Amino acid sequence: MDMKLGLHGDMEINSMGLPYHIAGMEELIQRIYVLLSARKGGFIYNRELGSGISEVSPDDPQAVPKIEACARKALESIPEAEVTGAAINDGQITVTVSLTGIDIEIIVRGDNNNGGEL
Repeated sequence: MDMKLGLHGDMEINSMGLPYHIAGMEELIQRIYVLLSARKGGFIYNRELGSGISEVSPDDPQAVPKIEACARKALESIPEAEVTGAAINDGQITVTVSLTGIDIEIIVRGDNNNGGEL
């Protein structure tokens, strides 16, 4: 069980001021999102947390395979997660991950998140 994070990495709280808790698939998806969107080395308590995706320039002709490689490395600790693709559209980076046959798309860098700062 984990605490539910909001859009910008803050804890979501209920009307009593207590954090929401998540488990199961929702927790796994949140864990994947954190691992992919956090800049590797940016979290002071665990410098290995995160990925190198933020270091890849979207203008690099080899950006997509580099992003896929960074995502695979970041998700090594989650055996049920398989990176099946990546895309760059208007500067937004999306990584597709298969979880036991269910494909999810994680927006790693774009207008809706903070670019990997925790």
